[in-house]
Amino acid sequence: LVGGIQNLMEGLSNALLNHGPVKVFADRIENSEDYDFNSKLDIQRISGFKIFKKYRKANLVKEFINNNDLRALFFDHWKSIENIEISVLKKTKSFCLIHSKEINHPIGSSLNKRMIKALSKANFIVANSGFTKNLLIRLGYENKNIKIINPGSNYPVQVNEEGKKFAENIYGDSFPKLITVSRLDGRKSHKNVLMTIKNLLPKFPKLKYV
Repeated sequence: LVGGIQNLMEGLSNALLNHGPVKVFADRIENSEDYDFNSKLDIQRISGFKIFKKYRKANLVKEFINNNDLRALFFDHWKSIENIEISVLKKTKSFCLIHSKEINHPIGSSLNKRMIKALSKANFIVANSGFTKNLLIRLGYENKNIKIINPGSNYPVQVNEEGKKFAENIYGDSFPKLITVSRLDGRKSHKNVLMTIKNLLPKFPKLKYV
């Protein structure tokens, strides 16, 4: 099971195939060979202990940049661009994606300072929401190169009959049908959704929230 950023980078990488070849540097995970074999992407997996793996990955990325004429670079995290020198990044345009959990370090802390320094290397920062953009600014990032692109999904999404029956068993004839897909985490604001539903129920008695 992969998280949101992995799905986002997969979608971005596959979409970029419409504009030319795409090289991906990614951690080795269980059954990654099966995925790579069936993918049109050129994927290079990096294994080993985490503390060494990040430097090894950075060196492989730098080597690839120096040996190829690239149209753009995309980084999934500020730590991914942290160990790439500006002199190397200047060979092309660079984009770094941000989401709130990975940037929310106390102002003045070591991680906060590292994050600000790393993100300043990128030509463009892509935030997944206005909240994330404003959070980064509050955390001390002063550059004006932050763009907001809300995560999307492949459309249309094909739903099989098993999935339809599963949903019918859960929702029945309820209306409206609402759902949240996320961790049970305080910053996801489930409590606010539940309070909102409490206020909506008198108007929508058949409402169901999953």
